[in-house]
Amino acid sequence: MNFVAIDFETANEKRNSPCSIGIIVVINGEIVEKEHHLIKPKEMRFMPINIGIHGIRPSMVKDELEFDKVWEKIKQYFNDNLIIAHNASFDISVLRRTLELYEIEMPKFQYICTMKLSRNFYSNLDNARLNTVNNFLGYEFKHHDALADAIACGNILTNISKELNCKDINEISKLVGVTLGTVNKIEYTPCSIKGKVLKKSNKQFSKQNENTVKNLNSTAFENEIIVFTGGLASMTRDEAINLVRKLSGTVGSSVTKKTTCIVTNTKNIEDLHREEMSNKLKKVMDLKQKGQNIKLLNEEEFLNLCEAPL
Repeated sequence: MNFVAIDFETANEKRNSPCSIGIIVVINGEIVEKEHHLIKPKEMRFMPINIGIHGIRPSMVKDELEFDKVWEKIKQYFNDNLIIAHNASFDISVLRRTLELYEIEMPKFQYICTMKLSRNFYSNLDNARLNTVNNFLGYEFKHHDALADAIACGNILTNISKELNCKDINEISKLVGVTLGTVNKIEYTPCSIKGKVLKKSNKQFSKQNENTVKNLNSTAFENEIIVFTGGLASMTRDEAINLVRKLSGTVGSSVTKKTTCIVTNTKNIEDLHREEMSNKLKKVMDLKQKGQNIKLLNEEEFLNLCEAPL
C-alpha cells in the first residue's frame, strides 16, 4: 500500500492560515519518510480556540518560513500521488486555498478521506474521529500534532488495507463505499460516501438463527472485544456481530491490543501452521507470544458460550 498522509493545523478560522503541516510517505505499508514544518501564516492572526487545539502560538512561528517557501520543500509529495487525510475536506481545502493565496499552480493528485472510510468500515464505533478510531486500533498518539496526526491517519488506511487483504485503493474505495477525490489545476472533485457497503447490519439476529442458540446468555460477552475471522457455517457475519452485541459484547474489525477473543470456523486452531493462518490469526499468535490474553474460539465453542447455563 503506497500513499502520502498529510495533516494541517491552522492559525484561525480561515483555511488559508496554515501554521503547521505533517507529512508521511508510506511505501508497501511502511513509513519511509516523515516531514514536519511550522509555517508562518501570511496573516499573523491566531485565534484562541485554534491555539487551544494545537498549542501553536505566534511566537513559535514568527521566524519560520511562509507557505510558499515551505511548498518548495514539500511539493514533490503531492503530484501524481495518493494523498490521504482524516477529515480530508478540511486539509485539502487548506491546501487549495493557501495555494490560491500565493498564486501557486495546483498539483495533480487523487485523495481519500480516512474519516469517511472509518465511518463505513468501523461502523460499530460511536464516531469516526481520529483518536476514537486509533484508540480502537490500539494505537496511541499526540492528537493535534500535525506529524502525529498524519501518522495516525496512515495507521487507519494501513489497517483497513490489511483487514481487506487489498492494496489497491480503487478496490478499497469500492468495497468500503467511499469515492476518491481529485485535485488538479482545472477542477476539484470531492471525496464522498456513495454507499455503506461494509456497514454492519442493524437488523435483529434472525429468527432462523435464534434457533441455533436456544437460550441466550445475555451477559456472555460482557467486557469482551471479539474479532471474527473466516465465515461461519451457522450464521452470517452480520448475524454473528448482532448476536455478540445482544449478549453485551463489542465487535472489532481487526486484532489489536484490546482484543480479548477471536472466533474462527477452524476447529483445531492451535494445530495450524503459520502459513495456514489468516492475517488476523497470525496477529493473535504474535500478541499471545507477547503475553496478551486472547481466547481462541472455534464456532462450536462460540455458540456454547452464547447459551445460558441450565
